[in-house]
Amino acid sequence: MAGLLLFVAVCVAWTGSSTGQQEYLATIGEWDFHKVPTVGPMTNANVKAACEEAGMWSPCSYTGHGACSHGRADCVAFDGGSASCRTLNAISDLLCGTVEAHTCEPLDDTFVYSPGWQTDDSAFGLDYDTGHWGMTGANYTDKYALCASHQEYLTTWDGWAFFKIRALGTMMNANIQATCERVGMSYPCWYTGHDPCHHTYYYSDNCIKFDHAGVNCKTTTSLANKLCGTTSDYTCQALNYTFVYYPRHDYSHGIRYNYGGQLYGDDYNDMYALCAARQCQISPCDHGTCVHGLKNYTCLCDEDWTGEHCDKVIDSCASNPCVSGGTCTDEVGGYSCTCHPHTTGKNCETVLHIDECYHFSNDSLPYQEASAACNSMGGHLADIKDSGDQQLLASYIQLGYDVSTWTSTSTSVSPFGLCDCTDNTPLSATAPWMQRSAKIDICVLLDSSVGYMGTYQSCNEQHQYVCETNVTSCQPNVCQNGGVCSSCFDGSSIFCTCPQGYTGTFCEKVNLCDPNPCPFDWACTSQDGGIHCAVPSATRAISSRFCTASSCGPGWNCREDGPAGYSCIRG
Repeated sequence: MAGLLLFVAVCVAWTGSSTGQQEYLATIGEWDFHKVPTVGPMTNANVKAACEEAGMWSPCSYTGHGACSHGRADCVAFDGGSASCRTLNAISDLLCGTVEAHTCEPLDDTFVYSPGWQTDDSAFGLDYDTGHWGMTGANYTDKYALCASHQEYLTTWDGWAFFKIRALGTMMNANIQATCERVGMSYPCWYTGHDPCHHTYYYSDNCIKFDHAGVNCKTTTSLANKLCGTTSDYTCQALNYTFVYYPRHDYSHGIRYNYGGQLYGDDYNDMYALCAARQCQISPCDHGTCVHGLKNYTCLCDEDWTGEHCDKVIDSCASNPCVSGGTCTDEVGGYSCTCHPHTTGKNCETVLHIDECYHFSNDSLPYQEASAACNSMGGHLADIKDSGDQQLLASYIQLGYDVSTWTSTSTSVSPFGLCDCTDNTPLSATAPWMQRSAKIDICVLLDSSVGYMGTYQSCNEQHQYVCETNVTSCQPNVCQNGGVCSSCFDGSSIFCTCPQGYTGTFCEKVNLCDPNPCPFDWACTSQDGGIHCAVPSATRAISSRFCTASSCGPGWNCREDGPAGYSCIRG
């Protein structure tokens, strides 16, 4: 169904009973189910009106198949399988793997047409957040109606995939056009449109054009030959009650199986519109490769491009991958992070703080696996012994992924026992940053939902985590220009503390004027082997000598440059 979903999942904004955008849910058999936003009370009348205004049909609370009959001609019927007779349960089983529909989040606030269920005309609804099943719709407003659209794939010919789409209402040309466009498709005319089949009485430029392959100019005849191997379209059962846009008239023309004449659309309601979706021949992928499918094409996008037609540039920085206050730069094939001093890593995820290093993970694991992950990189889950530790880590997390993270603390004896950190230091369960009570054998989480207070959670839950290790000296020192090298996590992270005037990961960049060493913020110019401090004219009028013992600092020699200022040269 992958190719089919590219069409039925198109969201359209509707006026009147429905607002916002409809949401595609699932396909069962030949019916595609949608949530349609609805204004007003969720009565059966309003639910049905919202579906009809969206050009769709109303399912009933029961599937209507076999023993699950709902006994109503105005409801769709479909085979929901053996899971349940209830429509919402059958959809939930497909969407979420459970027939407990109130536990399936995509169905949250959805109401289904249920005539006769309540005397106040309430539709039947459910709420995922509260687990409420059987909400009476008259007591709720502005929720979602469950609606269904119907389409059947016919064949692919000359780069077009043809479908029968179940229409709602009289089979006029306007309804044919609206039905096809509602699902993101085009529509053919009574004639195919290629030479010599473009007679203006049977073809219009607003219709698609395709090769009739020398069979017959009539669209249904060409399709019957492809589908059923016959040029008598009324003997091809696949085209039964299919209606085609007919130019120069308000009504469409249709086919009925084993009926020799044409059907006039103004005499028929709720039949099938013939629609078509384009294939790869029109090169629909702007920055990608088009791959044919049975019912549609798929665009395989080039690097840095996305979207159904590969027409949207991927912003690699949109997800804010750089943490610890790092700055993200979008690049071809990805991104790069410019990290603040004392932070490093592809995403600036490793932080040096005094004599400790912290690594902030970007994956979620149960407590024991998170602990093992920290051990494997030469560290341990971060110890938090007081509110100072908690505030420090919270400040870094807020600059990054802003999620809840495991700490090294866990309980193992009783709800009021001690919490042991990795160095066996006891932590009282009454710590001011912790919850006051806990169950046995649960772990402590820095919980983002409560201001990063420590909360007790099941150790089997999956969360991100923070690793900690001591800082050691680098062997050998890889920092240049006199930089001091520190390492952590078994040497996988390197930090260089650079002397004044040097920057870069390894202190390899020279800019002796950053920060500005000149007194009174005089203008600084970096030059070979030193700097020049330009003295303002007002100061030059008072003195022409500026070198003192403190003009340049230790290791530098001061040189007078006349009235212009002075220079500092490394000694």
